[in-house]
Amino acid sequence: MTRLPNDYELKQATMWWNYFKITDEPQEFRILTSPIIWYEYFKVDWDKVKPVRSRNAFTETPWIREDSKPKEFWAFVVWNHWLKKVQIMELTQRNLMKSIVDFTKSEDWANPKEYDMSIVKSWKGLETKYTLTPLPKSRFESDEELQNAIKEAEWVRLEALYDWEDPFQPF
Repeated sequence: MTRLPNDYELKQATMWWNYFKITDEPQEFRILTSPIIWYEYFKVDWDKVKPVRSRNAFTETPWIREDSKPKEFWAFVVWNHWLKKVQIMELTQRNLMKSIVDFTKSEDWANPKEYDMSIVKSWKGLETKYTLTPLPKSRFESDEELQNAIKEAEWVRLEALYDWEDPFQPF
């Protein structure tokens, strides 16, 4: 093996750490930004499967993989209360999207940036179920913690996801 330079340091793999992962344990979070929306499908190109992403719904899907169909994605910046960290949450699950839309239409909940939510993943046989619940009491330890989270979220460039770039890289 080739000798490494004396000042070489292995870069920490933290990209995954920046994305909210839905687990089978309830997780509490707060949506901090409006979502960006995109559409994606997978095409076959010379025996390679490649994703195709668009800001607009597809009118055509050339070379789409047989078992694929265009999917709508939402992404927004959230505060993960357990990790005490700003992260990106990407949603493709229609029932979760519907729950958020329903909350926004409710007089009791309305703007999802003004309350916390709990999300959990469970299984029934081979079917995966997601449950999203609004929480009546804020999980932030103080108003200052909330304000700091909002300020931190402003630095995340969600639009970079459209071009497969890292949204946590500086402008």
